[in-house]
Amino acid sequence: MTSIRSRKAGGPIKTSILGTGMSLSVFHEPSVSLLPDQFKLHSIYERSPKGRLDPLIKAGKLDKVKVVRSLEEVVNDEEVELVVISTPNNTHYEYAKSLLVAGKHVLIEKPVCPTYQEASELYDIAERNGLIIGVYQNRRWDSDFLTLKKLLDSNKLGDVLEMTSSFDRYRPLPSTYKAGENWKETPGESNNSIYNLGSHLIDQAIVLFGQPDEISGKVWDSRGIGLDENFVVNLYYPPTPPSKSLKTVTLKASILSPLPHQLRFLIKGSKGSYVKYTLPTSHPALKKYTSPADHEGFDIEPEEGWGTAYIAKEEKDGSDFTEETVQAVSGDYIGLYKNLYDTINSGDRGKLAVKREEVLSVLRIIELARKSSEEGKVLSFQ
Repeated sequence: MTSIRSRKAGGPIKTSILGTGMSLSVFHEPSVSLLPDQFKLHSIYERSPKGRLDPLIKAGKLDKVKVVRSLEEVVNDEEVELVVISTPNNTHYEYAKSLLVAGKHVLIEKPVCPTYQEASELYDIAERNGLIIGVYQNRRWDSDFLTLKKLLDSNKLGDVLEMTSSFDRYRPLPSTYKAGENWKETPGESNNSIYNLGSHLIDQAIVLFGQPDEISGKVWDSRGIGLDENFVVNLYYPPTPPSKSLKTVTLKASILSPLPHQLRFLIKGSKGSYVKYTLPTSHPALKKYTSPADHEGFDIEPEEGWGTAYIAKEEKDGSDFTEETVQAVSGDYIGLYKNLYDTINSGDRGKLAVKREEVLSVLRIIELARKSSEEGKVLSFQ
């Protein structure tokens, strides 16, 4: 494996962002602006003016930032060192390949590509040219996930036997719905929910438990728009000694779940369980911040969204349980950007938090889950 090419210039990494959707104003621009010693926003690719940049311009966040109208302007700009690809999923491969060949590091929104094969090719190009591919798996740094990881690391629940991780919503079609207005709700390759929400949930499972032995899956369309907006993916893991119990992880998302409090996590361990619901107001971006230019993921989740741990007083049938509200830890979205800077600046590929093998495992699971849905079979990960 080749080393990362050394930077020609010191100081902050000059960064260009492709796309002007929510990710720009809520995730990427704030992360860059909060790390001025590490990153400098150089330019934004907006193919045609749609007014989406107006809030950032009025807030003074785009002073001295170029707005370009073609990808070629970014590819050919020698000042640009890092490019954030925040465009529709089916553009990721083409854009990233052009940028890597031009000598740019890239940070790509998940899913990195629609297919395992395309992603593997991009990683090969990057490694041959001494470049880094970062993948924006920001939900590794969510307050609720960091809280769960801390709880599992404490071993309060004992050996994990079952886990359900869900991201259900209630979104019946509005009367004003028109196909094609939102690319995430437009039928087409890699727009299905398992690529978008699924990429996050699968990645979190990989972080906690690694690669599974077997996979089963089901994907389907419940609103009749020709897009699979629902999925259930089951991951089966072998027992972890000294436990003899098979571990099962269920990852799911539904677009039509008419509940006031949606289940987020349910973990059953050998000593206790953890239940966490996501309330409509419990996400920091919805509760605390009022401007689309403000960032989420840097605060402790509001108390009404905290989960509860139930710990058995004795390990026997019919045991009483202690009930404990688990205080959330703070989210840290800029942790991903800090890690990317350290990796590029140090030249040490091993520092990268979201690793090649993890990214490819996510895509492998997505492909197998869709195949399992078609064939009605449990499939081997290998």
